[in-house]
Amino acid sequence: MYGYEILHEQIAENLINNIRQEVANQAYIFEGERGVGSKECAKLFAGALVCKNTPSAPCTTCNACIMAKAESHPDIYELTPADGKRNISVDQIRSVVTDAYTKPYESKKKVYIIAYGDDMNEQAQNAFLKVLEEPPEYAVFVILAENNESLLPTIRSRCTSIRFNPVADKKVEEYIKKNYPERLEAMDFLVQYAGGVVGDIEKILNAENFVPLRRESLEKLEALLSERKLDAYQVAEFLEENKEDADLILRFWQGFLRDMMLILQGAKNLVKSTDFIDNLINLANKTQEEKVARAIDEVLLAQQMRKRYVNLKALSLRLAFSIKNRG
Repeated sequence: MYGYEILHEQIAENLINNIRQEVANQAYIFEGERGVGSKECAKLFAGALVCKNTPSAPCTTCNACIMAKAESHPDIYELTPADGKRNISVDQIRSVVTDAYTKPYESKKKVYIIAYGDDMNEQAQNAFLKVLEEPPEYAVFVILAENNESLLPTIRSRCTSIRFNPVADKKVEEYIKKNYPERLEAMDFLVQYAGGVVGDIEKILNAENFVPLRRESLEKLEALLSERKLDAYQVAEFLEENKEDADLILRFWQGFLRDMMLILQGAKNLVKSTDFIDNLINLANKTQEEKVARAIDEVLLAQQMRKRYVNLKALSLRLAFSIKNRG
């Protein structure tokens, strides 16, 4: 759509129609999993906002549209965490607030896309709130967030929230055919793993250790579910050794446990990890359904704790012991 990789066409069309009618709001929250397509939609939205031909924005031919597509427009800012940091700092937000009160260079609008917005700490969010309370008429802010509940209520109340849900498998297939035609032999697995979040496909194809790490994660799942207390330390050691991929490992476990629950409930046809189905059937037959359900809850909790930067070793030990102590 308009030269952008847009997966949520209806959302994009609604936003563009509002721009053409000059009824766009000044602050938005694009809520959805990272990689679901909200960021690309935000870039298209920004390009349409700075387009010189508002009634037909984005016209794709004016200098503003060309610069926006090339990510070089001086009135479009994308804010991401500084190198080596996991979240946007309060100093970065203060710079945005200061810059927002400087008039646009070339267009009628200045657009700020704030990635990882729900990872801003309270201090950064309070600093950002200042510009939302009295925004310049020309400024438009787009916050990308996985969960808008992580944002202060005072921020949420000043923004229009738009939910980006995972897309249908058919769209994921089309995305793979277009962007990765050389990987069509892995189509079924990629579609199953992505679960409607195309950004996860890139993670898979760009991670050299993806296949061995996934296999080892399955092997360690038995230790996670076992009754042996010492196995908790084996789980913690595995996560610590692979701390750069800890989030991915938790994602693996979440998927494997989901498949085990389906197997225990007689729905093997819905299993996504079909390449490991024999291993999962064997493990499911040795595990009570109640424990699998509890493990799913604990892994989800561990994922939430990761977002709050809880110490990884403490998190992994808590995860393993929580499952065993209540087993």
